[in-house]
Formats: sequence, C-alpha cells, structure tokens
Amino acid sequence: MRQERIFFAVLFAAVAILGIVILLPFLTYIVLAAILTYTLFPVHHFITNRVRRPGLSATLSIVIALILMVLPAFFLVSELVQQVSGAYTNFQADNLQRVADYLSGITGNRIDFQGMVTSSIEQIRRSIVGLAPDILGSITDITLGLFIMFFVMFYGFKEGEGFLLRIKGLLPLDPQLKESLFYEMRTITQAVLYGQVMTAVIQGTLGAIGLLVFGIQGWLFWGAIMIITAFLPVLGTPIIWVPAAVSQLLDGETARGVGLLIYGSTIVMNIDNFIRPRLVSGRTKVHPVLILIGVLGGLKIFGFIGMLVGPLILALLVALIKFYEQAYRHGTLSGTGAPGTS
Repeated sequence: MRQERIFFAVLFAAVAILGIVILLPFLTYIVLAAILTYTLFPVHHFITNRVRRPGLSATLSIVIALILMVLPAFFLVSELVQQVSGAYTNFQADNLQRVADYLSGITGNRIDFQGMVTSSIEQIRRSIVGLAPDILGSITDITLGLFIMFFVMFYGFKEGEGFLLRIKGLLPLDPQLKESLFYEMRTITQAVLYGQVMTAVIQGTLGAIGLLVFGIQGWLFWGAIMIITAFLPVLGTPIIWVPAAVSQLLDGETARGVGLLIYGSTIVMNIDNFIRPRLVSGRTKVHPVLILIGVLGGLKIFGFIGMLVGPLILALLVALIKFYEQAYRHGTLSGTGAPGTS
C-alpha cells in the first residue's frame, strides 16, 4: 500500500508539472476568464433565472462580458500604450517643475516634488509600456487566447458551481470546516474584487474623464496611474489631479483649473465612499496595505493581470491564516461567520 501511494504521488506530480507547462502559455487568459466569470456570475445567475437554458444564459453572459469589459479594455490598453511616453515626458519636463516651484513658494521650503513623483511614475510607466508585447501581440496569439478565455468562461458559467462542489468533496476536511473555509475564501474574494479593485477602477476612470474634460494631455495614462494611487489610503487620486489642476491655474486656465479641483474634490474623492459600501455590503474588510502591496507586487511579477491576481493571492493567504487560527489553534469556527457555525 505504501509503495502504491508513493508511485501515485510521483505520477501525479509528474503529470501535474506537465499540465502546468501546457497551461503556462495561456495562463493569463485562463486566470482572466476565472476572474471575469466570478465577477459576472451574479449577472449570469440573473439571466439563468429568466432564460432557464444554461447554455444560452452562458452565451449571453459572455456577450455581455465582451461588450462591456473585453473590447473596451483592449481599446483602452492600445490607446494607453500610445499615450504613455508623450504624457510622461510632457508632464515631467514642464508641469512637475512648476508645481514644485509653486508649492515651494507657499511653504517657504524647497520641495523636491518632481524627484519624489518622477521615480515612482517612471517605474509605473515602464510597467505600462511593458504591457504592449503581452496585450498587443500578434493577432494569432490574441485570437487564440481570447478563444480559450471565452471557452473557459462558457463552461465556468455553465458548470462552475458543480466544479466547486467537486473540489469541496475532494478536500480531506470535516464538512463544517469545508463550509467555513469556502465561506472565508468567498467573502475575501468578493471584498477584494468588488470592494477594492472595482472601486479603484471606477475612481480612476472618473479621474481620467475629469482630466479629459478639463484639457489635460495624456489623460488616459494619468487615469491608469490613478487606478493604482486609489489604493493609497492618504494620498489617493489627488496626487495626480491636484498637480494637474495647479498646472492649469499656472497656465492661466483658471476656469479649467478650478473646475478640475471642484470635480476632483466632490466626485473623484468621494465616489468610493458611495460605491464601496454598496459593493461590499458588510463583507470582510481587507486592509489597504495588503491591497496596495498586492497590486504593485502583482504588476511586477505577473504583468497586467497581476493587478487583479496579486491582491487576491495575499487576501486569500490572510483568509487561510485566519481559518487556521479559528479552526485549529483556537478550536472554534464561531468567528468565521459561516452559516450554521455561530
């Protein structure tokens, strides 16, 4: 029996490694398919309740994802790569220095605002430019990747719940522990995707629209950066739109500068207070430091998709640690909030 288990473990490990090697070229599309499926599953559930045909509802859900998310994302990324270098050079050479001089005159101290911001933005700029070969690659690679993504999404919508039940059945845990573990992972995933990532995307998008309306060059590039800075608990998006508004004022564009300040302070800064409670609605809160490190670390390691995957990995790690403490260290599941465990 022991030899059989060793043989099976070695065989399983070898096949698993080969399977990972096969999946690796399309891993980005597969992960993106999983995230889109999970994010849009409430929409799919709504459609299924009315159509009553799983295949048709899965197809309609994919069409919605294609129209609302995939096509706009590819267009925006292609436009972003074209804007990034020019926007960065123009803002670095002109606006940052003038804003630094303006702030230095107010405070009476020399502020190296340009040096502080330039080093951070340069790293982000390189990351964005590095997206071009991955996202704007050959037509064949993109077509094949999108086919795989939509294929995975179709069966994710159609058979996803059954797949999760099968995984749950394979786990060597007590049924109560299984429910608690899946509850923790589900709530933490919802908190990251809906409460943090989606809120940051909406905030950065509104910021980009404001920059476009009030005449800031490279508005899409700075909007992309605002999505990242939206995770910062103190500085946030104002680190971008405030200097942009000040630069407009220094250019004599008083109406545009004041308009951008009003728009940013009333709409961009406060939209998260309106959206996040409705998206999270009492779910597990995730610490912003964890999210920020996950976003930046994910971008560095996994590229574009890492912006979503990084926070999820760290948040799920915290969920597993919490589960371990409650289930094994303290011998109680009452703190998890899972149904039937309190």
